[in-house]
Amino acid sequence: MPSDAQTATMGAATAAMANAEPVKLAERYEIQPGAPIPLLNAVGGNAFTAKALREKRIEPFAVICHASILPRMDICSTVGSLDNATHMRLLDWGLVDWPQDRGRRYCLVFERPGGKRLMGSLTDTLDPMPEDQLTRQIIHPLVSALKELSSRGVVHGAIRPTNLFYRDLAGGGLMLGECVSAQPGYGQPVLLETIERGMANPAGRGTGTMADDLYSLGVTLLILALGRNPLSGLDDEAVLQAKLERGSYPALVQQHRLPLAINEVVRGLLVDDPKQRWTLNDLDLWVAGRRLSPKQPQISRRAARPLEFQGSEYWHCRTLARAFARHAPAAASVIESGELDKWLRRSMGDDVRAEAVNNAIQTASSGKGGSQGDRLVARVCIALDPAAPIRYRGRAMMPDGIATMLADAFMRGESPQAVAEVIANQLPMFWVNVQTDFKPEFVPLVQTFDQLRGFLDRSSHGLGVERVLYEMNPTMPCMSSLVAKQLPTSPAELLRALDWIAAGGERHKDPIDRQIAAFLGARNKRGDELLYTQLGSGVEPMRRIIAMLTILSDIQARTGVDGLTHLASWVVALLDPAFRRFHNRPQQQEVRKMADAAAHNGRLTELLKVVDDPEALRRDRLAFEAAQIAYREADAEMDKIRHTIADRNSIIETSGRQVAAIASSLLSTVLVAGIILFFAF
Repeated sequence: MPSDAQTATMGAATAAMANAEPVKLAERYEIQPGAPIPLLNAVGGNAFTAKALREKRIEPFAVICHASILPRMDICSTVGSLDNATHMRLLDWGLVDWPQDRGRRYCLVFERPGGKRLMGSLTDTLDPMPEDQLTRQIIHPLVSALKELSSRGVVHGAIRPTNLFYRDLAGGGLMLGECVSAQPGYGQPVLLETIERGMANPAGRGTGTMADDLYSLGVTLLILALGRNPLSGLDDEAVLQAKLERGSYPALVQQHRLPLAINEVVRGLLVDDPKQRWTLNDLDLWVAGRRLSPKQPQISRRAARPLEFQGSEYWHCRTLARAFARHAPAAASVIESGELDKWLRRSMGDDVRAEAVNNAIQTASSGKGGSQGDRLVARVCIALDPAAPIRYRGRAMMPDGIATMLADAFMRGESPQAVAEVIANQLPMFWVNVQTDFKPEFVPLVQTFDQLRGFLDRSSHGLGVERVLYEMNPTMPCMSSLVAKQLPTSPAELLRALDWIAAGGERHKDPIDRQIAAFLGARNKRGDELLYTQLGSGVEPMRRIIAMLTILSDIQARTGVDGLTHLASWVVALLDPAFRRFHNRPQQQEVRKMADAAAHNGRLTELLKVVDDPEALRRDRLAFEAAQIAYREADAEMDKIRHTIADRNSIIETSGRQVAAIASSLLSTVLVAGIILFFAF
């Protein structure tokens, strides 16, 4: 329970929200922060009352996304273009100022369904739906919705009974709920996910395929046909274990009797092998009245004798791989002892799997980061169960879920190190290599991860795991602590966010940190990558600040964002090392005045020209060099004078002897002349 202090804080926040002014999305919709609609909350955010400012006939509501969850902004345009009554209509999307955070939040505006949610929770019970109602209200509309999504290359990823809504109060037709507030599978209980996706962390399940949506549809049909969750009372781990031991269809249907036609659909959709699972075409044939032959689930190979590990017996490779991933140090000992190889060859009779495991052992030294044991166990688990997610240091993710797994770590303020090591240790490439069925999408996948490893190998600004984050997630906002609350998703928005921060007086040391450098490096492909290497703490201050200003001015020039007066003033305050490059004091003062003028106009490009003008610097350098030469010449002359003065005693002694000699000569001459004159006259 929350403490008294927490309760008081929550109460104050609630009161503040109740009194908050409406916020607007693009001058088209008005959202009421003080009017929540809990019954329409989504996995990715809470629902609030909204009002259309232009189309008065529409009754909208808004979902304000949670700050720690990345919505699927990349598919909003596609989903927003759907005009199908079988899918909740997305009207608008974007960022809004949110009073509770004193920052911005993602906002999704939907057309409000006329009726209520079909099930409020998977623990609810309702009257079992008869076959005709299931066909008319569930299968027909959902197949129509999925066909339209499939034609546009979109996977829904959120099909479940709690995400179905009645279109009207009469409870006639049903519609599929939203799929953009969170990543595919993020809010799905393990019950509604395939075995492979259920083994992954919610953030690491990846986009998935239409086959995954159809599996979720099959579980949804089963729940509605029974009127309840067949595994109610079991947690996610127990549900997954039941599926692993028996297969999805036997584990979920158990001894329940379903209408014959519905049982056929459920059996076809719950086949664990995606290649054997019913497709949309199969469903179309079934709706048209054609009955398909039931597909028998494939039974996984069972060992003649179990492998004992951590006090339990394991008869299958898949369950053993899960146990290995949970107890990596003990698993490494079993692998290195050769016991696993012996079990695979003798008890399992699977030489192909044994060779795959040996390959995993031999290549375990590949990559960087983590321990040898962690790398070894991760690769061996992939070899034992190729279809399963990559499991490494307590985390599990599908290859196409690594991006969202990394984003989730950053958005929650957790360490991304383990996810980065998955890439650095080349685990996605190994996963691709052990797949039995080659898929065309594997080629770009391998190329992408190979490029990402290059970013990880270098730790300078603009690279490292931060660069990987933005390269893998094109819609990821900049996660720098400077601007995170503003959620800038483009270089132009980043400049405005920095200017907003500077206006509030929250100026830190530099306007570009590692996150901002990586964000700009990924979003501004035409920029000079070498400039980012000048941003490190070990670089000369003058070079660092000039590189920083060059990057920012280039972004301003490319985006056309004007009026960055506060950001420019922030930069000017850091430019003292650049000003000191001008040796002429009057010139230096003039440059400072010109820089202040450029900052006042908010023009970073003009500011850069002032402080980094090659011609002005050349003239100043030449004048300084001339002054240095004149100084050296004057100094040399002064040295001579000082040397002469320092030798004055010698000068006096020598001069005295010379004067005495001259005086003596003159006196002798006078005496001789006197004598001559005396005797002459």
